[in-house]
Amino acid sequence: MNKTKLLPLAAAALAIPGIGLRALHLLNGFDVDSGLPTAGSPWVWVCAVFFVLCAVLYGVLAAPLREKESVPFEKLLGTDHALFRMTAVIAGLLLIAGSAGYLCFTFTAQEEGAALWSHVLEIVYSITGIGSGVCMIAFTKAQGASYMTSDAAKCVLLPLFWSALHLLVNYRMTCTDPRLQLFAFGLLADVMLVLAFYQIARLLYGRPQPMLLALFGALAAVMSFSDLGGYGLARLMGVTSVAWPGKMLLRSGLSAAACIYVLAQLFVLCSRNADHAE
Repeated sequence: MNKTKLLPLAAAALAIPGIGLRALHLLNGFDVDSGLPTAGSPWVWVCAVFFVLCAVLYGVLAAPLREKESVPFEKLLGTDHALFRMTAVIAGLLLIAGSAGYLCFTFTAQEEGAALWSHVLEIVYSITGIGSGVCMIAFTKAQGASYMTSDAAKCVLLPLFWSALHLLVNYRMTCTDPRLQLFAFGLLADVMLVLAFYQIARLLYGRPQPMLLALFGALAAVMSFSDLGGYGLARLMGVTSVAWPGKMLLRSGLSAAACIYVLAQLFVLCSRNADHAE
């Protein structure tokens, strides 16, 4: 079996130790009373080194895909596999439901001192998330066709726009917080998610680079799952000093839903193209 087939499995499997390391970081890297980062704590660096090692591994596993830059989209991501379609549709539905919930949250939970433009930004972000979930489901259906039409190809554009808005909203909510280490890994995961959606769009609207899609998609998945799962595990362990706001928790869930979709695409990309990617 070609090593490229192991990439999506590695992205999912390495999220397990990532969750443990992130939980230990939240447990030991922040002051119990103030919630501020503890000076001299090594756990942030342990997590950073872990993700760097993941990036190196994913780069090695994705390297053979460089030879697939001239392959048509239909042969890269075209599939009607039932498990893929089910996973992608579930991810799209989660994005729709989560975005609808975020929209309701935006109208009902008023932030003290929040500017009008930021409130409008969150409304646009929520509506775009709902539309992106619909587009992801429609694009999944189109991948089963023998030819990708121009109308179906447009379905990749709104998720790309949403991912950029997602990064912008997350950054606006956390950039002034003194507990930057609490949110930094989630922000990096959002950057990787934007790059992954950009590479999906590039398969249709630019020069395809499936290797970069595999690399950025795998990194987005492992970092997002580790961040959200580590926070959940830390809370189960009784950590209360690093509580996320409700909106932050919901946005992390939206990021994880989008990463499930990207990971499903990686399974198709790596399994269909590994046999000849030597």
